[in-house]
Amino acid sequence: MVHFSDKLGRLQILATQMIGISDLFKTEPNRLKNFVHREGPLRADFSKQAISENTLEALINLAKDCQLEDWRERFFAGEKINTSEDRAVLHPVLRGVGGTKSDRKDVKDMRARMREFADKFRRGRTYKAIVHIGIGGSDLGPRLVADAMAASQKSKFDLRFAENVDGASINDALEGLEPKSTLVIVVSKSFTTQETRMNAETARAWLAKDLGDKAGKNFIAVTANRDGAEEFGIKSDQIFDFWDWVGGRYSVWSAVGLSLQLAFGPDAFDEFLDGAAAMDKHFKTQPFETNLPVLMALTGVWNRNVLGYTSLAVIPYSRRLRKLSAFLQQLEMESNGKSAGRDGKMTDLTCPVIWGDEGTNGQHAFFQWLHQGTPGAPVDFVAVLKDHEKQPDHHAALLANCFAQSEALMIGKPEYKVREELTAAGMPERQIDEIAPQKTFPGNRPSTTITLDELSPSALGHLIAVYEHKVFVQGVIWGVNSFDQWGVELGKVLAKSILAEFDGAEGSHDPSTEALIGMVK
Repeated sequence: MVHFSDKLGRLQILATQMIGISDLFKTEPNRLKNFVHREGPLRADFSKQAISENTLEALINLAKDCQLEDWRERFFAGEKINTSEDRAVLHPVLRGVGGTKSDRKDVKDMRARMREFADKFRRGRTYKAIVHIGIGGSDLGPRLVADAMAASQKSKFDLRFAENVDGASINDALEGLEPKSTLVIVVSKSFTTQETRMNAETARAWLAKDLGDKAGKNFIAVTANRDGAEEFGIKSDQIFDFWDWVGGRYSVWSAVGLSLQLAFGPDAFDEFLDGAAAMDKHFKTQPFETNLPVLMALTGVWNRNVLGYTSLAVIPYSRRLRKLSAFLQQLEMESNGKSAGRDGKMTDLTCPVIWGDEGTNGQHAFFQWLHQGTPGAPVDFVAVLKDHEKQPDHHAALLANCFAQSEALMIGKPEYKVREELTAAGMPERQIDEIAPQKTFPGNRPSTTITLDELSPSALGHLIAVYEHKVFVQGVIWGVNSFDQWGVELGKVLAKSILAEFDGAEGSHDPSTEALIGMVK
């Protein structure tokens, strides 16, 4: 396999010829037309990226050279593109797109069972609270969606989450609840994940203390390991299955989202799936020039592999999307944070560090570094145009800050303007020499602005799916398998060994780790 870096020559030449981002608007009269595209309620503006029309053409040629069209076809056809685990990658099937007839039937049957259960649950008067126990993809996706759905949907239930093995997590989730009116949903693909098992055991003991032998009625499992769930004590008819082709970080569309169906209703959940399905079809059919996931991916490759940026900041200007950065950390870094390619050989620079916080909080924390630090980072700004909170003054200020920050990163403030202002203010020249460089903004810092018309379930489905497909495209270009996660395993194995050593088992470690274990003993 030829590494993609061998195909970057044209792009590297173009990088040396780049003019400032602001100047591109002067030299490319069709810039907005060529760099701003929409699918349904989602609009993505790439015009503030340091990419010219010629560069975009070269990036699209790179994608074609990496046989992206063929990989996309294989992906939607349900071929086993997860080669290291010999599995297909079929999360779009969960939304009704792609896969085989058999796959689609399995999903349809499970969705019907979930709807039936949710309708019955919501009609009843037994439960007031739902505690969702999971970690990683079994937590981040549902938690993000729960926060976001609250913008337009009202939950009839108190939905809580427990993810961390830290006892505070399960304690906070159960605080103030009544066992008899609480449904506990344990979500674990393997049903062996340490954090989830421990929290599930604690929740089971909490239920049993009040309900005794009837505690099992308040327990639901979502897993690919039905035997493991039954061994834990959960009855067969209270287990919802998902399949080995569903990666954890792509699983919110499956029965992993059962708690969302219960809390917000099956119709809202179906709208969420339909929004993602619309993005699936867009990704599958649109030419690369107007294909949102492809353009997001190529922009990221340009910034990472040609311009040399090491990170990407994702800043949602919506409190309801405050978990987006954390969700994308797993989605992108667990998928493409790899140094070995599909062929087993070392690859080149892959996924940047993904980080961020909700706006405007970040402006009072790390935006200093984004504007004036070295080297800075590209930014994905995400904003919602509709005011769901019925606070129009707040919402106007929120959007104004979002748009202003993207403009400020691009235009900067040159030193001569700072000097003019300080001189006009009467500052002595010697002091200006000291202060002016500190008040200069270099500008020319790239960003993409993604706007949603509203934070509806459909728009949310569009948003998550566009990032999923971006990850797929970048994995193809970088030559890595985006659908395994071997890097997660080593620390988990060592943790089990160390936990046993706390209770007296023998073990051998480096001196630092031995000392740390000794403190606990």
